[in-house]
Amino acid sequence: MTLKKLADEAVAELQTALSGVAVSEELKQQMSKIVERTLIKTVQQTGQAHRTATQACCGAEADLAHKINEQVERANVALIANLMALR
Repeated sequence: MTLKKLADEAVAELQTALSGVAVSEELKQQMSKIVERTLIKTVQQTGQAHRTATQACCGAEADLAHKINEQVERANVALIANLMALR
């Protein structure tokens, strides 16, 4: 599932939850930005948790932990760029 589709589904669920309330295009955009920021925070927190786990499990092999960390960082940067493109 693409991030755009995930954000759109979240906004659709919010609209359903707000049934009976007029939802303007501006409100939809605000909700979409809220979902986007939430996804970005989640990715950042998950990345930090993975880095911590990598360092804990590979402490003796610091070079391996460093390589894994670099790869995770690159993936996080790409994911956050993708999320930012949702705007």
